[in-house]
Parts: sequence; structure tokens; C-alpha cells
Amino acid sequence: MLTLLAVTLLLATKNPEAVQAERLVKEGDKLQQSERFEEALAVYRQAIQLDPTMMLAHYGAGQSQMALKRYPEAITSFKDARSAFEARAAQSQDQRFENERAREERIQALRDRIRQNQEMVVVAGSPAERQRDLVIQDSETQIQQLQRTEGGVGGTPPLPPGLSLALGSAYFRSGKMEDAEREYRAAIALQPKLGEPRNNLAVVLFLTGRAAEAQEQVKAAEKNGFKVASGLKKDIETALAVPPAKP
Repeated sequence: MLTLLAVTLLLATKNPEAVQAERLVKEGDKLQQSERFEEALAVYRQAIQLDPTMMLAHYGAGQSQMALKRYPEAITSFKDARSAFEARAAQSQDQRFENERAREERIQALRDRIRQNQEMVVVAGSPAERQRDLVIQDSETQIQQLQRTEGGVGGTPPLPPGLSLALGSAYFRSGKMEDAEREYRAAIALQPKLGEPRNNLAVVLFLTGRAAEAQEQVKAAEKNGFKVASGLKKDIETALAVPPAKP
């Protein structure tokens, strides 16, 4: 699974503003680890001003806001992180298409070079013939190497599940259960073997009266190695033990 950092570096541009933004994000991370959340938030905002497509800057701001219990602001930051990821991914996709176009043009130029040399009239066994054959062989080798790179225009990297998980938690803390459920399910769809979003989804399902579904998510979370709180499991079991009300 690609981490948030790995995906960001995969899509990163290296202009001076982006380099400075990356440095600020690292500084913000250190401040956040020291629980200096207000200072960290200020640094992340500086990084965003330098590079609005720096996903980790928006994500870090959201994490700081969560720690400061500014949940509506955290929702905005995490949504901005998603938009930044999509913007950077689009830029990367455009670059891949440009690279593919250049590759195809180079292959065509080499094929033209081979054809032109094959049409040359040279004396058998002469230095000119040997030179022609070397040019043809070199061109064919280059074409083979370029063809091995075919397929580089594939899809963009998937949205990091940790981002959907964080956004789901921000919605949950804001009391927006439907939105939280959607994001937790999105995280699960991106990485089915993650236990935490399943655990969090179980909480939402239990609180919205779907104990049986909650229990299924608890079992899946534990199967994937996540330690589910005993209190949650007991509450679900208690709810399931209550007979349904008669109509």
C-alpha cells in the first residue's frame, strides 16, 4: 500500500516553491509530533501558500485541526487535500501522455531512419555497407528499448485510504454520520485489509441502529489484525441479544 508520503513524492514537482513547501511540511510534522498544534498549523498554511497542490500540507493542517477539536475546519482541510491530490495526479497524467507522445515520435523517426538506410544503394562488402548495417542495427535496438517502456500512460495512483479515513473521522466528530460512513467505506474499498476503517465503520453502524452489520465489520477488522475495543463488542452483542420489537 502506498502511504500518503509515498504517493505525494510520486506525484511531486520539483520547482523551488514545491521544494520549500516540502521543507515546511517536514517542519510542521515535527511541531505536530511535539503537540505544538497551533504552530504546526501555521507552518502547514505557509506550505499551502507556496504550493496549493501539496497534499501533505493540507493533510497536516487537518490533523492539527483535529487535535485542536476544530472539526469543521478539519473537514475542509481534508477535502482540500483530496482536491490537491487530484490536481497533482492530473498534472502527472498530462506529463505521462506527453512522454508517450514523444516516445511514439522517436520510434517513428527511427523507423524512417531504417527505411532510408535500407533504400541506400551501396557496394557489397564496402565500408559504406558495413556502416549502413550498423545504423540499421542500432536503430532497431533503440526501437526495442523504447517499446519495452510502452504502457507508461496507465491510470493515476489511487487516492490514499488514509485520507478517506481521516475525513471520515472529521465527519464523525462533527456528528455527520452519513458522511462518515461514506468515507469509511471509501477507505475500505481502497484497501480492504485495513482494520481501522472497518472498526470505525462498525461504530457508525452501531450508533445508527445496525448492530448486525456492525458485528460483521468488527469480525473483519479483527481478521485483519486490528484490536477492537471490548466495550464496542459487548455493546453490539447486547444490542443483538434484545429481541426485535413486535409490530
